[in-house]
Amino acid sequence: MDTMKTAIKSSADWIWQRIKRRPLFFILLLSLIVRLFYLSLGHPLWWDSHVYIGMGKYIFSGGEIGIWESFRPLAHPLLLGAFWKLGFNPIVAGKILDLLFSLVSVYLTYLIGKKIFNEEVGLISSLILSLTSLFIMLTGLILTEPLAITFSLLGLYFFIGQQTKFKLFLAGFFISLSFLTKFPQGIIFAALIFVLITKKDHILTKIKNVSVTTAGFLVPVIPYLIFNYFRYPNLFEPFISGSWIVTTSTWVYGSGIAFYFLQFFLRHWIYLFFFIYLYYFFKEKQWSDPNKTAILMTIILFLLYFTFQVPRKEVRYLTVVLPFLAITVAYSAIKIYSKLKTKPKPALRPVAFVVICLLMTIIHIPVSLYFEAVPTFEQEIIKTVDDHNITGPIMTTDPSFVSFADQPVIILSAGLEFGPAIYRENKGEYGLLFLNTCDLICPPANQTCLAKKEQFQQLISAENREVFRKAYKNCTYYIYLPE
Repeated sequence: MDTMKTAIKSSADWIWQRIKRRPLFFILLLSLIVRLFYLSLGHPLWWDSHVYIGMGKYIFSGGEIGIWESFRPLAHPLLLGAFWKLGFNPIVAGKILDLLFSLVSVYLTYLIGKKIFNEEVGLISSLILSLTSLFIMLTGLILTEPLAITFSLLGLYFFIGQQTKFKLFLAGFFISLSFLTKFPQGIIFAALIFVLITKKDHILTKIKNVSVTTAGFLVPVIPYLIFNYFRYPNLFEPFISGSWIVTTSTWVYGSGIAFYFLQFFLRHWIYLFFFIYLYYFFKEKQWSDPNKTAILMTIILFLLYFTFQVPRKEVRYLTVVLPFLAITVAYSAIKIYSKLKTKPKPALRPVAFVVICLLMTIIHIPVSLYFEAVPTFEQEIIKTVDDHNITGPIMTTDPSFVSFADQPVIILSAGLEFGPAIYRENKGEYGLLFLNTCDLICPPANQTCLAKKEQFQQLISAENREVFRKAYKNCTYYIYLPE
């Protein structure tokens, strides 16, 4: 028994020594292992994921297949579509890209934390980000966040430190790419411009720095605006429609000023240390450091924007600010740990504090990463297409088929608001119709909407031949062929 204990202790010491020598390597390795395990669970993609894949197909097929939604930024669809055009499965490629961008984001968080504070902050912030369940959850869902975070962190990395004209240009350029991946990322550009204006520099230096950063930001944005003009034609159509879409179906989402505090901070406990960082920021007069001000301004502006300007409240919106929050959390945790170490009889032992912090980081991972596997019925769709030799477009309330089938797809989008009109406009042009009754959503107790839903379902049933039906919980799934 003693021999076994000695062997175990020796092995643990051996592992610990190697971790201490190359901590960042082991953080990235842990991040990779956790994400590979998560990907192995095979969680279904979300609605938005399929739309981005469909837009990529639309772009690289010249509009022959896929779908288009004007309020979606183009960077992510362009990337997914390019891989599809090269012959790769867009779902597999998207999951691999998510994994890559997640690891790069963890690494960049380390570099930024190290550069602004010190290496300890860099390491701990990268570990916290790596193990945050909200961040893990988005690995493999093929949403915009991993790519948007990568671009924003690259922009911030070039912004901090010695601000040469070239670095400021690159900062603006990468923040712009982040903005063209997810529009709210423009908040980071506003935060950096604020820092440049308030920085203690000569007025001419301020003008030059702001101009160079803005020029870098405009290089990708101007071609996008020109594209909007010729396509819609309205330079700002995606921003206008994007502002409108977040005001629809709000009853399905969260609400209230306290939403993000209750649903994010009180569920991801380690991030409560951000509020302790606010104390240190003002106590230590960190506002005199433009880099630290940039971090805090970014966090504050994002929280204000999502709380007061976006009617739809979703916890995943805060994913884009996780790296910045993780850096402030790491700083606060290290400060508390250092104070505990200096006290001869601390109320909490430093080792116990570390254990508590680790538990606060990982305790919600099992619950947060659980997703119910909602059926997709792509196999039934494919079989029906083959059996009936269907070559026409698929009309559907669910965009998932655009990811599985390389043929035109007509989305009965926005549920009952536009679905019936889209159905009438495309009557006789589709080869198959897929209907999920749960996609036709109504406000709670809205009898007018419920009656409209019933009428629409009856119309579809009367004008089409049902070939498949399956109930799952409160939803009923149908496959119809036109009469």
